[in-house]
Amino acid sequence: MPRVSSIIDNWAPYYIARTQAVIDGTWATSNTWDGIAQGMVGIGEITDAVPAEVKAAAEALRDSIAAGDYHPFTGPLNRQDGSVWLAEGEVADDGTLAGLNFYVEGIVGSIPQ
Repeated sequence: MPRVSSIIDNWAPYYIARTQAVIDGTWATSNTWDGIAQGMVGIGEITDAVPAEVKAAAEALRDSIAAGDYHPFTGPLNRQDGSVWLAEGEVADDGTLAGLNFYVEGIVGSIPQ
């Protein structure tokens, strides 16, 4: 199966800013939840193996996430075993996502212990 796209993690600006804070003496510990909007996470080129309408829908969803109009962890979402995790319209907060220790429905596999 050909590669259709990929995730791009661009941590360089974050590392530069954090290193500069250390140099400046202003560094303090903090959580970082930067994503698509901030440029820390990107979606790579979507190849021609993906139909044009699917590519357009994926790009629109990416843009909606970046704009803050859509949160990827919005219910309804079930755990891998089919039990309800997030109800319709419920959004997982950062603390919940940081403690996530299961796969969602549709993922095949098991989390390494």
